[in-house]
Amino acid sequence: MKRYFLAGAMVVCAFALISWGPTGHRAIAQIAENHLTLATKQAIKSLLGNETLADVSNYADEIRSDPAYKYTGAYHYVNVPMGYNFEQFSTAVQTMKADNVYKMVLRCEMDLKDRDKSKQEKALALKFLVHLIGDLHQPMHVSNKDDNGGNNIKVTFDGNYYNLHGLWDSGLIDRQHLSYKQMADAYDNATPVEIKKWQSDDLMVWLWESYQVSTILYKEAADNPDFDEAYYKSHMPVLEKRIEKAGIRLAGVLNAIFDK
Repeated sequence: MKRYFLAGAMVVCAFALISWGPTGHRAIAQIAENHLTLATKQAIKSLLGNETLADVSNYADEIRSDPAYKYTGAYHYVNVPMGYNFEQFSTAVQTMKADNVYKMVLRCEMDLKDRDKSKQEKALALKFLVHLIGDLHQPMHVSNKDDNGGNNIKVTFDGNYYNLHGLWDSGLIDRQHLSYKQMADAYDNATPVEIKKWQSDDLMVWLWESYQVSTILYKEAADNPDFDEAYYKSHMPVLEKRIEKAGIRLAGVLNAIFDK
């Protein structure tokens, strides 16, 4: 795997669309902030200074101006054929030679735990981790490579043209007209039992959940690509739960790293 840090250089995300949209990623980061321990908050502050997790949550999408780092686009997703059961899915992801979001989340966690990494390297790993855990909870980031993760699936929503990936990145979220803090306040409703369960789930389960949702989304788009208000009302609870889980799980990962 290519090293994703280069001294003195900025890493660029070449992914075609901004995942979850800036508001969605900030909401995930804010939910995570709500569930951090004091020790974790202090450790994060030592790495990021006055920046919050929400401030850096879109870093991996924002720094995309240098084509020399086009390869980092693969860090934001994992694409496998549709129709796998969990065992087949897990094997395909773990044996994949290409870079993907599963590999990079593990790499970021490793770097944050590595005493030999510099403060700058750890800060960069943290910024990527915040973003990538959000990415893998977006269903269309765990989907079919044959249609470019849904980018080639054309749909309409609210009278506007989208692709299926873009609709789930930002189209549905934008329809709510909420700030990221309002989203975090509205979505962050997990019970202590849910928090414990979600944070104890294996990383592969997080990906599998997204894969299961994307499988349904593909079928719906194939049956009827013209989405209306009913689609919005029936799918927003799914989207909200994915964002909530991402925030809760991100907090669990960070607390496990920084507050032993």
